[in-house]
Amino acid sequence: MYIKNLQSYNYNVNMGSIIIRKINLRKILFLLLFLTICFTSKICFYNYFQYAKNGDILVSDFKTDINILSETADNLEIERTSNKYSEINQFGSDGKPVHVNEIKLDLLESLIKIVDINNDGKISNEEITSLGIMRLKSDVFQKELQFNLKSSDHNLKNFIIITKGKYAGTILYNGPLKFIDNENNRYFGLELSTNVR
Repeated sequence: MYIKNLQSYNYNVNMGSIIIRKINLRKILFLLLFLTICFTSKICFYNYFQYAKNGDILVSDFKTDINILSETADNLEIERTSNKYSEINQFGSDGKPVHVNEIKLDLLESLIKIVDINNDGKISNEEITSLGIMRLKSDVFQKELQFNLKSSDHNLKNFIIITKGKYAGTILYNGPLKFIDNENNRYFGLELSTNVR
């Protein structure tokens, strides 16, 4: 009887220690999971706020570049019309019209408000032609620019210009990057033009 009680006691003690180990292991695993979630959340919030802050900086640099390019285009147009540099195309463009299929979809959607003559919600080649959109002539702009562009896209081939009508001289961004501020507004250059307001 004594041996049975001893075996029963040992069994209960062993079961108790196993249960305690399992509970401790669960507590440790739960604590590790909790700490991992807290750490990950903190990193996510930090990255979000950094992104929002950087978004405003990126947009600010983009606006500066658009203003610099606009001033350069205006100077080139003044020089061209005063016959000082008659070989320069309008606003320093390359002189070749950009077709609808060469313009990024997001930019086209932004252009609808100024070019959709028949109000069908689409832009045709004729409507784009009425704006006379052309690419910048890189070598002419490089020679004329007083300092380098600040934004994350320095490629002048990703910028285009309206050369005809009310919006002539408006620089547009037609590249792969997205310039979005922390209020989720996206910039193409169109909204910065004094002609569009």
